[in-house]
Amino acid sequence: MEKIAVFSGNRADFGILFPLISSLNSRYQVELILSGAHVLEKWKTKKDVENQLHDNHIHCGITEIPLKEEKDVYKKCLGEIYIKTTGFFESNMDTQIAVVLGDRIESVGFALGAFYSEIPLLHICGGDVVEVFNFDNNIRHCISKLANYHFVTNERSKNVLLQMGEEQQRVFNIGNLSYDYERLGFLTTPEELSETYGISSMDIVVIYTYHPACDRTKEENCREFKCGLEAVIASAATKVIVTYPNNDPGYELILDYVNSLNNNEKVFCVNSLGTYRYMSFMKNYKTIIVGNSSSGLLETALYCVPVLNVGERQNGRIRGCNVTDVPLDYNRIKAALNSAVENYDELKKKYVKTKYIFGDGNAAVKAVEYIGEIMKLSKEERLFKKFVER
Repeated sequence: MEKIAVFSGNRADFGILFPLISSLNSRYQVELILSGAHVLEKWKTKKDVENQLHDNHIHCGITEIPLKEEKDVYKKCLGEIYIKTTGFFESNMDTQIAVVLGDRIESVGFALGAFYSEIPLLHICGGDVVEVFNFDNNIRHCISKLANYHFVTNERSKNVLLQMGEEQQRVFNIGNLSYDYERLGFLTTPEELSETYGISSMDIVVIYTYHPACDRTKEENCREFKCGLEAVIASAATKVIVTYPNNDPGYELILDYVNSLNNNEKVFCVNSLGTYRYMSFMKNYKTIIVGNSSSGLLETALYCVPVLNVGERQNGRIRGCNVTDVPLDYNRIKAALNSAVENYDELKKKYVKTKYIFGDGNAAVKAVEYIGEIMKLSKEERLFKKFVER
């Protein structure tokens, strides 16, 4: 059976990759490579991954790339992951394709390892653009230039990659893999959500996800996180689910603050919801997304839920009409959220017009079909790509 290696550095990218892993599982030998937050003590989400695979009867190999628990692990993980990735491929040179997603530094380490091991690399979610000072554009485009094939979520991202000189026959718009959860039957049931989080059909649920910025101090990041969350808690929303931030600068202070909220009956703090719960909330309950995570833009359009995108972190990124940009200001966030609560049903109807901007829930079907065509090519044909001047 042909072998495919899939890398994941945190719960967020694993959540997106899961429908693809599930769909590939019956046709290929899938080797899952875990590092980043999956193996760091404050998150340690490897067990969650194993449980999700087990519960859905998905059998694949799992290789862990451990990281040293250092203060600057974010910077030092690149070299560690690169070295251990090349070691993995030295023992698994029969790997036909390596798969990586997004724009994290952990993903660069894996991509470089695949590149120098001469393993054809498939990059998912390339071509996205943000117009703020951060590493996202640089890292994402770096991975795209190392990659041999691309699965993008929308036409704009496809055009960006073509503009970067990629060959058209190597770029495929499959849509957002997260939308496949419902079709594949992976969504958490409303009954389970109600029991776990104490949610009723009368509740207006806010899911708050706010990540630190690389151009802020730890203290500034913590203050910004608290500003947004305090506005949400003070709003007319009846339940607030707070998810942990990425392992970026300042996350330690934020985690200490989040853990101090456990006695607030309105607030439920979780390490990660997991995509299956995240999508199920949006499908089955009156849900509003607040924060600065890309998931608020990329994973919400299909269910037409209101989103308050706070601050500048996602400036310039493509989004549906369900997303409203709000500055990082307590009063503005609270007012915008109260308006969304009051007008929830009318807004849902309005947002239908961009429902399918990131696909219709068949991304994994398209991905498996395209991978099947790629598998028909020789390894040399997969690896050798030309730069196209346009």
